[in-house]
Amino acid sequence: MMATLGGWGGAPWRSWAVFEADAAGEVALATAPALTGSYRGVSPMGLFWSMERQDEIPGAAIPLDGAFPLTLAAGGRDGARAEARLDRRLVSAGVTSRDVEADGLVGTLFTPASPGPHPAAIVLSGESGGVWLSLAALLASRGYAALALGYFGMPGLPRRLVNIPVEYFEKATAWLLETVRPRESFIAAIGISRGGELALLLGATLPVIGAVVAYAPSGVVFGPVGPAAPGDSAWTRRGRPLAHLGQHNQTVDWSAIDPARTPIVERPLYESMLRDRAAVERSSIPVEHTKGPVLLISGRADDQWPSFELAQIAYHRLQGNRHPYPFAHLSYDGAGHGISFPYLPTTVTSYVHPLTRRLYSLGGQPAMTARANADSWPRVLAFLADARRQRR
Repeated sequence: MMATLGGWGGAPWRSWAVFEADAAGEVALATAPALTGSYRGVSPMGLFWSMERQDEIPGAAIPLDGAFPLTLAAGGRDGARAEARLDRRLVSAGVTSRDVEADGLVGTLFTPASPGPHPAAIVLSGESGGVWLSLAALLASRGYAALALGYFGMPGLPRRLVNIPVEYFEKATAWLLETVRPRESFIAAIGISRGGELALLLGATLPVIGAVVAYAPSGVVFGPVGPAAPGDSAWTRRGRPLAHLGQHNQTVDWSAIDPARTPIVERPLYESMLRDRAAVERSSIPVEHTKGPVLLISGRADDQWPSFELAQIAYHRLQGNRHPYPFAHLSYDGAGHGISFPYLPTTVTSYVHPLTRRLYSLGGQPAMTARANADSWPRVLAFLADARRQRR
């Protein structure tokens, strides 16, 4: 069998697998193991997650917001062949989107097709900047008014992740309350990587945040990305830069990164910084102040940074302070930095950083990251539904 996905990121994607049919001449992907191909073993959606990009652009950025034609072809030894085509969509019919450029905010609001009011979510991208359109679109398809909010690296916003005011996000919550009027005034903060760090920070800082979902997050504040002055941070509050892990760090080892290695693995640098326990304590996010549930999601084979250990810092704070709301940490062996929603290719395990233009490793085995995606996504939806019920 072969699967081909077209129009996604400007290049075709393909996967294939060889199966042995049963006595009736049938192959059930839910139970039949792939004997060889782009994946092996039993994986009902293996032909989807194991697709590889058919060009030579390593780590190319892949837009996920759209409809993509998928062709499935099956052939037998006798030459028989069958083919079917379907369109895959992240956005349900009737979901609408509009650009937001109000009060200095920059982003895109996705609104469900059903009549409101709807619960709301602020969706936060990572250190590459821009907006996480795909997750916001998918959440809107599940009944949430989702604001994919930019905070740097876009026109009208700071160029780099340096001294971003928490008040900017406070303004975004006020805009949602006034414009969207969320059901039960529920607003979740959902982010990935530096956006996961930010989601935890917003939950700890803004009482209006009713739940936090943090993918590959950090329970400590990290420093700015790109050129910055001494004393700068990634985030500020009331005009003051927040203490971050790199400040006065006594154990940081810059030689832990091998610049000759391609793709670059940054994890050892961050691990060296975590050995300074005093710096960890100074920069820890007070997640126990969050006025709602917290869900942490991490991959144990993350090459970008040690997201399991960084998420555990937040988890232990919640645990040690007897956080009165539910909290959990979903961690996945073999999964990398790119855990998100399921049934799309997980074979891109590196990316080109928009500032340095260097290739960096995300880590993880495609099969294990795909498994993490499939397991975590329904849990995220259930977590958000439970958090809304607690808000009533």
